[in-house]
Amino acid sequence: MVSKFKRYRMTRKNVLLLAQAIINVHGKITWQDYDSDSPYPDQHSFTLNEIKGNSRKFERFRNEFTHQMYDNVINAEMQRLDTNV
Repeated sequence: MVSKFKRYRMTRKNVLLLAQAIINVHGKITWQDYDSDSPYPDQHSFTLNEIKGNSRKFERFRNEFTHQMYDNVINAEMQRLDTNV
């Protein structure tokens, strides 16, 4: 297991690596949208294919989830995936 934290630049490849790492660790990519006027936040999710195939969803994912690459578990999974590519 890789234990040393690695910093990633947010290239397209690394954003997709982050998405796959989140799916591997958490089983899915979800977030709550607090921007709506609803009393309860809207639940949203992304699939890896949606992120790959839709530039708007790719940017939304990058904006919402970039901070997660600083989580040690996610970062370790990104490194594991990166070495298997």
